[in-house]
Amino acid sequence: MVVQTAAASMAEESDEADGFAAAIRRETPRLLAIAHSILDDAAAAEDAVQESLLLAWRSWDRLRDPSRRQAWMVRICVRHALRTRRLRLARMRHEADTATDVAELPAHLADSPVDWPSAWRAFSPSQRAVLTLHYHHGYTLDESAAAMGCRPGTARRHLHRALEKLRREVEA
Repeated sequence: MVVQTAAASMAEESDEADGFAAAIRRETPRLLAIAHSILDDAAAAEDAVQESLLLAWRSWDRLRDPSRRQAWMVRICVRHALRTRRLRLARMRHEADTATDVAELPAHLADSPVDWPSAWRAFSPSQRAVLTLHYHHGYTLDESAAAMGCRPGTARRHLHRALEKLRREVEA
């Protein structure tokens, strides 16, 4: 009887591990894109995703609603990337004008009247997050707010301010 219980628990753990591995394969590209948009640095984004996945693994079996794991993993990644960004900026404040890497622009934006690299650097991390979640990944503003750990009105304000910055850039 004890052997059957142990075997059943090992099979259950194996199922959890298989489920987590499948979730990693499915979600890692999206998490990398989100983290990169917030951190504006590919290496830091990879580190943030690795840390986020570790945090997710530690709580994987304790999630109340397993059907919400995708949104939960995105929320962990966004919050971790925002926290990482704040810590990085705090360390770099004493340094003079630090250059940041900007992701290569898609071809359809290359001929745009907006100087995307400088516009992207002008956005706050929260503005980058809501722009990426909403426009690139198709999240609603309510879903974006939940992933960012803020109220929907706050996410709307971040989006509004980012779009205002873009309008000023186009008009200039």
